[in-house]
Order: sequence, then structure tokens, then C-alpha cells
Amino acid sequence: MKVILQKDVERVGRRDDLVEVSDGYARNFLIRRGLAVPAVPSEIKKWEERRKIAKQKKEREKMRALRLQEKLKDTTLVIEREVGEEGKLFGSVTTQDIAEQIKKKFNISSIDHRKIVLDEPIKVVGIREVFIKLHPEVEIPLKVEVRKKTKK
Repeated sequence: MKVILQKDVERVGRRDDLVEVSDGYARNFLIRRGLAVPAVPSEIKKWEERRKIAKQKKEREKMRALRLQEKLKDTTLVIEREVGEEGKLFGSVTTQDIAEQIKKKFNISSIDHRKIVLDEPIKVVGIREVFIKLHPEVEIPLKVEVRKKTKK
């Protein structure tokens, strides 16, 4: 029996998958517990419409990410921090600091600090390259320059 999964089911499939399972398993387990619906023509039509909408949404997100990539391409982000001896920072520069700086400099609030790939916080003065993963297919390299804070 073909069914459309409503939720992820281990060893069967993910949500919105069209899968073939045994009749008894479908009727007695999947459908009864609300994990799936039978793949009748009306449900298949709804399923196809949901997949079409999801695909369009992914394309819009990718286009938005590509526009952001163009805006941030070849830029260097400057972050000033107080520095101790040997160029070591008091504290460190984290992904949250980088996200805040991007928000201030470019007025872009859609970049979440969890999308910034930084192996470990920056603890010394200098230039580091970090990557911002905006979309599964779009990754932006960004140079972050950490400078000694100038006294005013």
C-alpha cells in the first residue's frame, strides 16, 4: 500500500515522502497513529502542491542568499578589541560578535550567528577568513580583521 508520511518514521522515510509499505503496517500502525495517510488521488494532489510550494520557497531562499553573497563579496569586517601583551585579546571574538558587526555595517539582520562557521573564537589580532553558510548551496567567505582598539 502506498502512503504519504505526515511525520518522520524511522526506517520508513521522512515527512512528505511517498512510500510503499505492507497493507497491515499501513492500516494498523501508520494511519492509525496519524503518521501517514493513504495515497489516494486527492491526497496525492495535495502532496504534489505542497512539494511545488516547498520547491518555490527553496528557490526564493537561494536567490536571497545569492543577493546577500553579492553584497558581502570581497569585504573585510573590522572589529576592534582591547589588546594585552603579545597581541592577545582580552576576551575573544565570537560568531555573535561577527553577526552583530555585519548587522551594524550592512544593516542585514537575516544573518544568524549559527550560520557563521568559525572553528574556534578569535583570540589574537590579525586577519582571519570565516564562512557564512546562508543556504545549503551558498557559502560566503568573509575576512574578519581584528584590530587593537584605539583610545579616544
